[in-house]
Amino acid sequence: MLQARTSRGSLGVWQSSVAAGRKAGRSSSSTSWPLSSRALTRAGASVPRDGGSGEGKRSVEALGVADTLEKVGKVGALEPVKTAAKQFRLSFATRPAKKQRVVVLGTGWAAARLAKELDMATYDLTVVSPRNHMVFTPLLASTTVGTLDFRSVAVNIRTLQPALGMQPNNFFTAKAKEVDPERQVVICQADGKEFEVEYDKLAIATGAQGSTFGIPGVEEYALPLRDVKDASAIRDKLVKNIARSQIPTIKESERRRLLNFVIVGGGPTGVEFAGELSNLVKEDLSRLVPQVSCSVRITLIEARDILGMFNPDLRLYAARILSKSGVEIVKAQVKEVKETTVVLSDGSEIEHGLLVWSTGVGPTPFITSLPFGKSKDGRLAVDDFLNVEDLEGNPVENVFAMGDCACNNLNPLPCTAQVAEQQGKWLSSYVNDVNAEKEAEDAEPQPFRYTHLGTMSAMTTGSAVTDLGGGSGTPQLSFSGFLSWLTWRGVYLTKLGNIQNKIYVVLNWATTQFMGRDLTRW
Repeated sequence: MLQARTSRGSLGVWQSSVAAGRKAGRSSSSTSWPLSSRALTRAGASVPRDGGSGEGKRSVEALGVADTLEKVGKVGALEPVKTAAKQFRLSFATRPAKKQRVVVLGTGWAAARLAKELDMATYDLTVVSPRNHMVFTPLLASTTVGTLDFRSVAVNIRTLQPALGMQPNNFFTAKAKEVDPERQVVICQADGKEFEVEYDKLAIATGAQGSTFGIPGVEEYALPLRDVKDASAIRDKLVKNIARSQIPTIKESERRRLLNFVIVGGGPTGVEFAGELSNLVKEDLSRLVPQVSCSVRITLIEARDILGMFNPDLRLYAARILSKSGVEIVKAQVKEVKETTVVLSDGSEIEHGLLVWSTGVGPTPFITSLPFGKSKDGRLAVDDFLNVEDLEGNPVENVFAMGDCACNNLNPLPCTAQVAEQQGKWLSSYVNDVNAEKEAEDAEPQPFRYTHLGTMSAMTTGSAVTDLGGGSGTPQLSFSGFLSWLTWRGVYLTKLGNIQNKIYVVLNWATTQFMGRDLTRW
C-alpha cells in the first residue's frame, strides 16, 4: 500500500494551523494528530465557513489541505500543494518498479558467466539445470585417474552468484522440457512433475551432447567425458578393471582385454586423457602393481591428425610424446562398437576393457524440439546479438542462446569453453546496459565479437603444446615442452571459478607429485 507522509514544510504548516485553532478556542479533540485525509475532510466540513472571522478562514484553509490530501492520496502524485499560508510539497513512499526476470537454462561456461555478472539490482534471476555446478572442463581428464579430486573442478552456481540463495531469485534442479515464446514460459520437469517458469528474458545455454555419428553400439558400450559424473564412471571402471585383472582365476586373454584402454577422438580431451592414463601407468601403477603396469595398453583412435586445430609442428610433437609414453595412435574410422571390441573401417578389431568416446558434439533432443530456427548442424540459429531466430529467420528479441547449443550461420564458431565464456560475458554486459539505458539514444549497441586467445593441451607430465593468439589481427605464438606445460597449468589455475577451487587444485597437484594418485574405489 502507498503510505502518505508529510515533509517538514507540510508539518510546519499543519502545526501552525493547529496552534491558531487552539488560540481561537477550538477543542483539543478536534485537532489531534494524526488524522486521515477523509477524517480531516469530515472535520473541516463540520466547521462553519465564516468568511469574516479568522476562525472561518483557518477552517477553510484546513479544509483545502484536507481536500488536497485526499485527491493526492487517490492518484498517488507528487506535486506542489498551495495554501493561503505557504506552498509545500507532499512526499510519498512509492512502491519500487517490478524488476524483469532473467531465466537461464544451464550451468555451463556461458550460463555461469552470465549468472555471475548479471546486475542483480536490475533483474531477478532464475537458473534451471539438472546439475547445481559449473564444471571446469579443461581439467576434467585429470580427475579420471586421481590427479585431481572431483570437487576441485566443480564450482557451485550459488557460489558464483550468491543472490540465487535469496528470494525472489531461484535455482531449480530440474530439466527444461519446452519453451513457449508466446506465453513467455519455460516448462520444466523435476521428480516426474512439470512446472512453469515465467521469463522476461530467456538465455538458453544447455550445451550439447557427444555425437555418435550414428555408429551402432556407442551409446551402449562407450563412456563419454563431458561431466563430473562421466569422469566418475570412467575412474570407477578403470580401478575396477585393474582390480579384476589381478584375480588368480581370470584367464590371460580376459586379463589383457581388461587392461586395454581405448580412446576414440584425438582432440584436446582425448589427448589429455591418454596422457593422464600414461602418467598413471608410469608414475603409480609401476610402483604399486608392477605386474599390471607392464600389461596395460593405451590406444588412441583418430580419423585424421590428432590436435587438428594446432599448427603442424605442434601436432607432430604431441604425437611423438604420446608414442614415447606408450600410447598407440591408430589413424582410422570406427565402424561399430561391440561389447568387448571396436570394429574399424578396414574390418580389423581392437579389444577394449574401457572405451572412452571423445569425438564431436551434436544438438540435444531439447534443442531439436524448440520452436526456433536451426543451423545446418541442428543447433539454434542466432544473430550477431545472440538472439535466436524464429522459423522465418527473424530475431526473437527477448530470447538468447549461447555456447555449444548456438550457432551463427554467417560466422560459425567452434564448440569450446573459450567461445561460451566470451558469449556469457558479452550477454551479461549487453542486457545490463540495455536495461540501464546507459547508451546514448543515437548510439548502436555493439554485436558480439569473438576474440581467439589461443589453444593449449597437455600430454604427459612436463609436456604440452600451446598456440597463443591467432585471432583476427593478432600474431600467433606457438611453443611446446616444459614451458608450455607450466603455461597450461598457470593459465587454467587462474581461470578457476574461485579461490577455494584454486587451493584445491594446488594441493592436489602437490600431493600427486609427492605422494602419488588416489586410486580408491568407493
